[in-house]
Amino acid sequence: MAAATQSIKSVIKNASFKQWQVAKQIGINETTLIVWLRDEASLDTDRKNRVLTAIKELSNGK
Repeated sequence: MAAATQSIKSVIKNASFKQWQVAKQIGINETTLIVWLRDEASLDTDRKNRVLTAIKELSNGK
């Protein structure tokens, strides 16, 4: 597994969120997020930022 996708998975886990919660916050299907996290090529900078922003928003209770 690529380092970037593993890093994002770790951030989600360490924030105590489930992937479905992050996907919902972004406004995408959980399956789409899983595909993004499975393949390094699918997780471009924009998508990575969307995921990190969603985690931040969830952490802030938004």
